[in-house]
Amino acid sequence: MSRSIRSTLSLAQTATASASAGPSSLRPCLRPQLRTPPPTALQTRSAWSFGGFDRFMNFGRPSKAKKATEDESPALGDKAVTKAEGDSTGSLFDEIVEQAEKRERKRKASEHKYSTAHHKISPRKLNMLSRQVAGLPIDEAILQMQFSEKRASSWIKSTLALARDHAMDKGLSRSKLVVAETWVSKGLKIKRVDIKGRGRAGFKHHPTARLHVLLKEGKTKEEISQRKFTKELGQVRSAGVVREDGVIRRKVISGWTW
Repeated sequence: MSRSIRSTLSLAQTATASASAGPSSLRPCLRPQLRTPPPTALQTRSAWSFGGFDRFMNFGRPSKAKKATEDESPALGDKAVTKAEGDSTGSLFDEIVEQAEKRERKRKASEHKYSTAHHKISPRKLNMLSRQVAGLPIDEAILQMQFSEKRASSWIKSTLALARDHAMDKGLSRSKLVVAETWVSKGLKIKRVDIKGRGRAGFKHHPTARLHVLLKEGKTKEEISQRKFTKELGQVRSAGVVREDGVIRRKVISGWTW
């Protein structure tokens, strides 16, 4: 028993002496984990050495390269300041007019195409309605669908109105918009069960179709009426030489004469 107590005391004295001397004097068999830095230090360094942390903190600030280019080009900065000072003399109305002119100078679209979704309707029936609105001004085509008795005329009317608004957003004039082309494409057929008598059943195939509309700028109603009037006026011919003014070649004495 005394030997075990002595060995325990000797080990405690050795550990105390080595701890007072520092961690480098410890034997590897006692404290091998002290060779590496503590885990808390590793976690602290890894948290602050995160590559994206600096970018996150500097978000929204100008980069160093951008600052250097701004500092290296003072001439451009002077011109910008001079231009700003010259523009400050103008009014707000001038700026609005300038912005409107810039919008007008942009390239304006010449046409607008719009397609509907697939609807449960026969392509033949939809084609008859598409022929009804083809070649008409957009407002007149919408009016035709508004008073049509067909079931598909309601969503065709909304389609034409939506296509008109999109074309106006592109810069096309509403007074000149014309439904230049309309065509119909077939869709997939919907398969449904058809219950029959005597315990039998069949299948129904419901067709689907979609409508395509192409809007372009044409002539207004005034221009069309003027063109029609000019055409009819050109077709008028003068009387010219009539029969009474010419020489009678053959003299008819009796009978019917014309």
